[in-house]
Amino acid sequence: LTRARRKKRYWNPPAYRTESKARRDAWLFEMLPVIRRVVNQKGKKVLVHDDSPDVLAFVNARDSRRISQAGPATPDHMLRTKRLPLYLDLPGRDLNRLNPQGIVRQIESYAQAHERYFKNYRSLLGRAGFIQMLDPYPKVILVPGVGMITIGGNVHQANVVAEIYKHSISVMTQASVIDTYASLSERLAFEIEYWPLELYKLSLAPPEAECSGYVGLVTGAARGIGRAISEKLISLGAHVFLADLDFKAVCAQAEAINQKLKTGHATAVRMDVTKAESVGAGFQQLVLETGGLDFVVSNAGMAHVSSVEKMKLDDWQRSFAVNATGHFLVAREAVRLLKRQGTGGSLVFIASKNVLAPGKDFGAYSAAKAAEAQLARILAIENGEYGIRANIVNPDGVFEDSGLWEHIGGDRAKSYGISRHRLEDYYRNRNLLKTRVFPQDVAESVAFLISTKSAKTTGCILTVDGGIKEAFPR
Repeated sequence: LTRARRKKRYWNPPAYRTESKARRDAWLFEMLPVIRRVVNQKGKKVLVHDDSPDVLAFVNARDSRRISQAGPATPDHMLRTKRLPLYLDLPGRDLNRLNPQGIVRQIESYAQAHERYFKNYRSLLGRAGFIQMLDPYPKVILVPGVGMITIGGNVHQANVVAEIYKHSISVMTQASVIDTYASLSERLAFEIEYWPLELYKLSLAPPEAECSGYVGLVTGAARGIGRAISEKLISLGAHVFLADLDFKAVCAQAEAINQKLKTGHATAVRMDVTKAESVGAGFQQLVLETGGLDFVVSNAGMAHVSSVEKMKLDDWQRSFAVNATGHFLVAREAVRLLKRQGTGGSLVFIASKNVLAPGKDFGAYSAAKAAEAQLARILAIENGEYGIRANIVNPDGVFEDSGLWEHIGGDRAKSYGISRHRLEDYYRNRNLLKTRVFPQDVAESVAFLISTKSAKTTGCILTVDGGIKEAFPR
């Protein structure tokens, strides 16, 4: 191999140029959700992108399309990557001319080819002919100038597919340096891919978790309600991007959740919900790392205690910036992405009992939260036809692990004419069930609103307050 390399310095000359990093990212941000829409037809998938030098050298090579369609490097690889990758053809070798419709046509053509392949060789299964066709959509997509996209039920699975196919690339390129790369015949490949014993082993795998393959964003996730929601959804199989202004704290929470649940499904994101650029960057990170979006929990908030008479304009504006405009900026970006993806989705807004029953000296918070709730209703009205649901959770008096009460607890106690240490009991005793409300209670409600159990629910207010009669939705 070394001697052959000396004689033949390059295994294959490039036919495509590598796009700039900015151009690759922009293309992926636009097209990954489109690809995800198509490959999600047999179950939710996560998409991972690889643009390492070896991958780019392969996808850009003159003969890469022909060589990639020769077949897998080993039978074991095929069980993970399928027999063939999809090599995207660029019209006129120009990435700019490959539009979403063209991508969808090529993916569907790949799936139709797999269906023909299955029908042609199904008789080889003999008495095992009852076996159903596997997911016909690709697990590896090669894009000249951009790199490789791999597909799996979660990020780990997609990364495994990537690592295996990178090994296949190594085998194919080194074989091509020596001579001509060849693989199994189509018939032999089918007998391995649809080997009944292997398929039986796959059938013994445990059932998928309720939110397996889901990807979502939770804002205000560094502690309290946001953290509990993130942990709950990850425990159900979702990949959650934990967003917060306090990046150090949210990184620590994501690491703690991953260690506790023994997954890599928690990813920290730095996000200031009051700045459109920061929100946009957070969603771009989400798409580039997982391919799309299924839900958003808009939870980030803050509170200020003051009568209207004594309130400073800056405090009023700050409350609306976070508790109203922040939800608008997050929802706007989410809806744009969900519409481009075209598979529906769920938006859940963490509002407050104060939406329906405002409190004394809590005007800035109550008014901004009412705006948030009205925004959620409008989103439900505007986006129902696209399968995008918007619902509201109204908690009350959630003290555990809450940064909010550390800042306003003393002032709220003064508003009620009680001492600070009696505040939590005051909130517990004012609800009908005489109970404390915990972050995990809110998380359970959010999980319901994101799951298929609430597939027919939108524009709803779900109270998690122990029963505040003044705050009953009417």
